[in-house]
Amino acid sequence: MCFDFFEKERFDASEFIVLIPLPTRSMLLMIPAHDLIAMYLAIELQSLCFYVIAASKRKSKFSTEAG
Repeated sequence: MCFDFFEKERFDASEFIVLIPLPTRSMLLMIPAHDLIAMYLAIELQSLCFYVIAASKRKSKFSTEAG
């Protein structure tokens, strides 16, 4: 990750330290999923994290609308 970007955009890096590995782990959970409920939960976890990442820039109108 580029910490210069975080400083320029005034992001808190602690949010991204948690929010980047969670979708990655949910993608890894989809690999051994043998039933649809496990696949559904992995996709939902992934999409929830992506919604939070999309809405993380609080002062941007586009980011707020995306969230």
